[in-house]
Amino acid sequence: MTLDQKILWTRISLILFGLGMWEGFCVCGIIDPYFFGQPTSICQDLWSMIIDGSIFFHTWITLFEAMAGFFLGAVFGCVAALILGMSPFWAKVLDPLIMVVYGIPRIALAPLFILWFGLGLASKIVFAFTLVFFLVFFNTFAGLKNMNQGMINTIRVMGAGRRQIMHKVILPGISPWVMAGLKSGMGMSLLGALVGEYIGGNAGLGWMINSAAGLFETNRVFSAIFALALLVMATNAVFNKIERRVLKWRPENINL
Repeated sequence: MTLDQKILWTRISLILFGLGMWEGFCVCGIIDPYFFGQPTSICQDLWSMIIDGSIFFHTWITLFEAMAGFFLGAVFGCVAALILGMSPFWAKVLDPLIMVVYGIPRIALAPLFILWFGLGLASKIVFAFTLVFFLVFFNTFAGLKNMNQGMINTIRVMGAGRRQIMHKVILPGISPWVMAGLKSGMGMSLLGALVGEYIGGNAGLGWMINSAAGLFETNRVFSAIFALALLVMATNAVFNKIERRVLKWRPENINL
């Protein structure tokens, strides 16, 4: 058995053990299924939503909002960091303004986003965008500040142009920083979509959780959380493959 297979089966065993303990506590009356849910009832509820297709609809809504916000935040965050990284003057001018905007709690802005963009997809996409943008921006900007200026000067002396320096030195050099920001932003985009749906939405997993909690449907809440967990695992697996391909030159393990 390979190491990856051992890791996979260990994860599955831990999950099954946790579910078994949960089910046992419910059957023995240690915890109340009405308030804490019960795995068998959750599976039945989830299966009913699979049959009628509602779980796929709400999951797709949340995924679309999160990925749209993630894409916009990633693109604008990287571009803004590159522009300010190559313009020290404007970086110093805008630094306090960026920090002020970054310091405003996003949850306080959510009602404004709903007021400006409505209860549809746009407000959730904007909310996810604001969370992803700053993560990607700060990581990319930090990568630019940590670039080896001596290497850039040496290559410039050897006759490399601005475009060659950007493609051959700067972009490969900041790629680990960018990927770190993107990986964090992936989770934050889902969080932004969920919070937006929770505060003011009419579809999506966040709306489903909020609606079911208001009706004390604990099993439905856990069904939506389970669907969300699968969505997070799927997006994380896809991103890990992309990260390994982009950073294939970087060793995965460091022995100290």
